[in-house]
Amino acid sequence: MRYLLLMILIFSFSFSNSFQRDSSRKVVVDSTNKLMWIDNVSVIKVLRTHEEATRYCETLSFLGYSNWRIPEIEEFKMIVDKKNERNYINRKFRFNVPDGYWARKAHWRTFWFYADYMHFVSGTPYFDSRHKNKYVRCVRDIQ
Repeated sequence: MRYLLLMILIFSFSFSNSFQRDSSRKVVVDSTNKLMWIDNVSVIKVLRTHEEATRYCETLSFLGYSNWRIPEIEEFKMIVDKKNERNYINRKFRFNVPDGYWARKAHWRTFWFYADYMHFVSGTPYFDSRHKNKYVRCVRDIQ
């Protein structure tokens, strides 16, 4: 029983440390999934349609990197923290609006009229009209 408890503690400790905030560069690095998330004031100020959000991230040059993109909905699910009832995002993130953030996927079954977004009021993914304005949080893959 002690070994099981020890294994659970080690696993939970290692999982919680996968996110590290770099305050000087205003990013959060997820070392487990090899992702770098922008976490500065832009993520609470930039509102775009889905198409504009995609173009915004793809043309963004930040910290000398130009390979930013809109996150997949599955990547957003990795930063949701249901215990953080204030805004349902991992506590390493300092900037967040309890509202919707665009994800990459647009749905072909609606003739690409709807796209996914993460709703940080509840920490739940939804989809909505791509013509509405939502917030943008860019991410990039790291080696």
